[in-house]
Amino acid sequence: MKTFPVVILSIILFMLLSPIAGAANQTDINQELQQGGIIHLPAGNYTLTDSIILQSNTILEGEPGTVITIPDHAGWPAWKPLISGNGVQNVTIQNVEINANSNGNSETPHGAGYYNCIYMIDCDNVQVYNCTFHDGLGDGLRIKRSKNIEFYNNLVYRLGHEGFFGIESQYIECFNNRITTRTNSGLRIWNSANVRFHDNVIDAQLDAGGGDPGIQIEDSKGTVSNVEIYNNVLNRTWGKGVWLVAYDAGVSNTQKVLIHHNLFYEIGQSYNIPSTGGIVNDGFQGTQIYNNVFDGVKNNAFRNQAGGQGTLIKDNIFTTTVQHTAIYQTGTGYAIADLVGANLSVTNNTFYNNEKGDAYQTSFSNVDFRDPETHQTSSGWTWTGSTWTCKFVKPMELGSIPLTTTIRLRLMSIIYRVYYITNYF
Repeated sequence: MKTFPVVILSIILFMLLSPIAGAANQTDINQELQQGGIIHLPAGNYTLTDSIILQSNTILEGEPGTVITIPDHAGWPAWKPLISGNGVQNVTIQNVEINANSNGNSETPHGAGYYNCIYMIDCDNVQVYNCTFHDGLGDGLRIKRSKNIEFYNNLVYRLGHEGFFGIESQYIECFNNRITTRTNSGLRIWNSANVRFHDNVIDAQLDAGGGDPGIQIEDSKGTVSNVEIYNNVLNRTWGKGVWLVAYDAGVSNTQKVLIHHNLFYEIGQSYNIPSTGGIVNDGFQGTQIYNNVFDGVKNNAFRNQAGGQGTLIKDNIFTTTVQHTAIYQTGTGYAIADLVGANLSVTNNTFYNNEKGDAYQTSFSNVDFRDPETHQTSSGWTWTGSTWTCKFVKPMELGSIPLTTTIRLRLMSIIYRVYYITNYF
């Protein structure tokens, strides 16, 4: 019995250094999917030479240590994903780690349609949860012309485009995700409606490849409506915290996006993106921004560059706004900057210690100028001495990045495998 710890240590070291082959390839998985029901992938590495093809009324599930990946220099064409779904319904993907092997396929560019982890078109009733997406050249979940989509409890980092990207889709809910952006954004919709992004934590890879917005809402067809962004923590994003961008037919739409009870902390770390800011508006109308905290944002907490008619900004905290890290531009360093004269409605907010001033080219009313760290404000947020809290948002220690998911999942995988070996062999 004295040798048991040594045996366990040897097993752990072996598992850390040696990949475990999966018991099936994509052909076997696809045959099981054709039968419907639950397809369970035991722990192991599943290296694909072709896409997994989803079917209706199926659950594709893994367990700690289930890793789907592709080989080096895979040579797949653009828009061929690791997991594909077309015209299917009632699909769940859960408890799977997808390593899209961007390092081994560096001959292809980021964000150009290569090796999306999951790409689904014309699909309804889709759930993706408890998954990890990392080291990719494309999106985590990219979904188009679909409805009733849930993306939650996922971990996302080192991708080459978006963590989640919903295109021309409806009834989308993304929540409880932990996302570190690379190349572009964490959560994004384009020409989609009935969307809820809430209770996510989004930060950035802090280098030139760190992406841009934490959340991007895009309207080119005038179809964006009923979008709500709430209870999120956006912490040290590389570019914008939230980017609202409308063009073509989208500029005639009144989108009425609701943005409330979010924490924007030290947003806009980039030296190479001009228009950073907590919320940057390029053409949206009727936006309501309330009960948020903007602390230490670079450039502007709210920056209005186009559109902005009917925007309401109330019951927020704007504190310690500073100028852009590297690129001087009009209005930088003010909490709120309206560059187009949209006649914003700014009322009942707290402004404190903003480097250049509180408002550029816009007026405000019912202002609280007291230090929000020591006085109660109308925002509903309080300062604990190390973080901002409100009753709707889970507290987070700011300025720090939690234990990376790779380490956490790898440890979970090791524990599971050791348990399995010691109990069944």
